Amino acid sequence: MKGKGTALFLAVLYCGAFIAGFNENLMNMALMAIMGEYAVDSVTAQWLVTGYMIVATVVVMCMAFLYRRFKLRTLFFAAAGLTLVGSVMGLLAPSFELLMAARLVQAAGSGVFIPLMMNTILVVTPKNKLGAYMSIGSCMITFGPALAPVVCGALVTAAGWHSIFLVPTVAMAVLIVGGAVLVKNLETSDAHLDTPSALLSAVFLTALSFGLAELTIMPLPAGIALALAALSAVTFVVRQMHCAFPLIDMEPMRFATFWPTIIMVIITMMTTFSLSVLLPLYLEGSLGLTALMAGIVMLVPVLGNAGTSLLGGRLMDKKGEWPLLPAGFAIILIGLAIMAATANSMSLAATFAGALVAYAGVGLAFSPSQTAGLRTLPPRLNPFGVALTTTFVQIAACIGPSMYIGLMSSAQAEALGGGASAQAGAAAGFTQAIVVACVVAGVGLVTSTTYALAAKRRAARSAEANRTADARRTKPPVLASIMETDPYTISATASMGDAMRELVARKVGGMPVVDERGRGVGYLSDGDVMRYLADQRPVATGAYALIEAANGETVDDRLRELVKLPVGDVATDGLVTLRADASLKDACALLAQHKLKKVPVVEGERIIGTVNRSDVLRYAMETYLTADAASRTQ
Repeated sequence: MKGKGTALFLAVLYCGAFIAGFNENLMNMALMAIMGEYAVDSVTAQWLVTGYMIVATVVVMCMAFLYRRFKLRTLFFAAAGLTLVGSVMGLLAPSFELLMAARLVQAAGSGVFIPLMMNTILVVTPKNKLGAYMSIGSCMITFGPALAPVVCGALVTAAGWHSIFLVPTVAMAVLIVGGAVLVKNLETSDAHLDTPSALLSAVFLTALSFGLAELTIMPLPAGIALALAALSAVTFVVRQMHCAFPLIDMEPMRFATFWPTIIMVIITMMTTFSLSVLLPLYLEGSLGLTALMAGIVMLVPVLGNAGTSLLGGRLMDKKGEWPLLPAGFAIILIGLAIMAATANSMSLAATFAGALVAYAGVGLAFSPSQTAGLRTLPPRLNPFGVALTTTFVQIAACIGPSMYIGLMSSAQAEALGGGASAQAGAAAGFTQAIVVACVVAGVGLVTSTTYALAAKRRAARSAEANRTADARRTKPPVLASIMETDPYTISATASMGDAMRELVARKVGGMPVVDERGRGVGYLSDGDVMRYLADQRPVATGAYALIEAANGETVDDRLRELVKLPVGDVATDGLVTLRADASLKDACALLAQHKLKKVPVVEGERIIGTVNRSDVLRYAMETYLTADAASRTQ
């Protein structure tokens, strides 16, 4: 696929991911109306949110298998069909039980769309445009949940809560029509699903969510459920460590610099997912707002969260963990404290201010928490670290609403039993839930402060070690005396036809690839050319897996196609380089480790020369012979 075809193909998947995010918050503005119509309490009603997230989480955990095993069109239409069926069931549901079933069916389909989109982007987009396509996908995932409260609030207010299912119903019908024309198949490969692991994850999430929701209401059944959750969690972890085809690789959790960031990720996500459920119940139940007005009130904090997320990422790159992470959790705590202190007064302004501050803090802390853990892992473990982080985000989305709604319901019932009005009871329940959320945020603040200070000390020790090494370096670098000072490079935007002419003219087997600023971004070798002509392009089948694909074209056809491509689409990403001040030992180690004949020498980000293996060996031998001769004359 090329150009417009790729864009239209991905547009369909973007829409699917948007609706998947939209469906996560589909029910939040309708819970009060549903509770009234079906005469259920908030603990029961929250399962419309929690149950959805449990099923979606299990589906996400199985997507690596599903993506490799099934054709893309099969997955897409199965997901769209399940989402459509679940949405129609919700639209027509005559009882709470059928509404619950509708949400579970809907989740089984919607859970596929986001990982399906991300995996497909990795396969079909050119490497030089991957960031742009991924950023569009991130926007879809962000704005889907952000717009849901407003849209659904308006529909609940104008046409009743059943009408909220019109959005995914119509959207899926349109997507199915568009997908029939635009969605193309990609190649599949052998895949293995460890079914016991998938079942254990479902048992764990369900038991944990039930136990947390009912802990203050039915302590004994809740305790049994939590014990079952603990047992299934331990069994799951042990199985992942010994299973031939684990659902999730647990190796990153062995690193002391990684697992504390998981705690921070869980706390931030528990906060944002819980507030998305708690706030509508409070705004409608205590403050008497319509679902539409409640959605509008929540829109600004959610959009603020998106803004501070961008800011948090930039600050993390520039400043590191300290003081960003503690500041983010401190802001979360302040926002929650404002709401806890003012909830009983039923002040809309105070609630809005508290929500705005809390959501802003989540935006500052969430992405940097992820980044902090991932960048301390060895590169080979980054994919597994991402998978673990994503899984715990989903777990937080399951347990947060369950726990806080359970606390809210218990406190509300106690207040009503003491003679409080319905509005005051709802406010008392909300206050209790937010107070506990403050305690959890406090744990996040302590964890983030400890972690960030440790990271600051590690960075200081590393900087001091570098300064000491530089101070001890008394001999001038030898690379300048042995390297070729006229390096040959090729631009990533140059055509492969130009690159092939350079390779032939210079009689070399490869050359570094540079961007528009002269920075090394990859290496083009005759092996890359041969692999393309042999049609052995790597194609991602999941987030991190690769397979080989073939389309039956002739070498001549491939060659005519190849010469028109930009170098960046064919070259191997990443460039092994030597710093200009590297020692001879560094050069030998690098050449030996990567089995290279030559390596570019860089000063800053600019390539200034090339060192050949033969030059290094010649210099070393000449130095030795000179020293040996000098010693013999003494």
